[in-house]
Amino acid sequence: MDALQRYLQSSIGKKQIVAVTGLMLIGFILGHLAGNLLMFRGSEALNGYAHKLATMRPALLLVELALCVVFIVHLSFTLWLLLSNTDARPVPYESYEPTERSLSTRLMPYTGSLLAIFVLWHLFDFTFSDQTGALSVVVGKDSMGLYGVVFNAFQSSFHSGLYILAMCAIGFHLTHGFQSFLQTLGFNHPKYTPGIKVISTLLGVAVAALFSSIPIYVKFFASPI
Repeated sequence: MDALQRYLQSSIGKKQIVAVTGLMLIGFILGHLAGNLLMFRGSEALNGYAHKLATMRPALLLVELALCVVFIVHLSFTLWLLLSNTDARPVPYESYEPTERSLSTRLMPYTGSLLAIFVLWHLFDFTFSDQTGALSVVVGKDSMGLYGVVFNAFQSSFHSGLYILAMCAIGFHLTHGFQSFLQTLGFNHPKYTPGIKVISTLLGVAVAALFSSIPIYVKFFASPI
């Protein structure tokens, strides 16, 4: 127990927990993105996906609870690490570290705060919304389920703009998060750092662009079918 307590209180322990839980969240984000992209295939594909998830309950509830725990642990240890670094005197690492902090690194406190707010908004916006009620009814048609809810939501430029802003925050957060994960595993070296930066940036840009393409498609190109 004492060893565990010392590990949790150590800087490397906090960093490893943040890294591992962050990787779990990245996995969820990529899976969630794959499901969201079914919007491009129309109402039948997206609603079929939503229905399949619904049939997996109550087992799916365990996954959601586990994901919630991972999110809370990631957020808590990130804040703990930030507070510890603020209070402690900085000690340089023996291994290589870039001397200049990237934009994604400097924005981490802001993108993290924005994403925490976005998660709550997103849950009430889509996950907990009535997918058979008025929000799912597209003009001239009956209820179109989740497809209708998403279609109606992204017809609003303001709604779409907030969503895209949050996706940009995810992109910046992933860029730094994935880079930090690899460096925590020991790839913090002049030989690997440039490649890590490129991979992390490409991941962040790709995720942000693909998520953002959904409201753009719905707003300008999709039809309510």
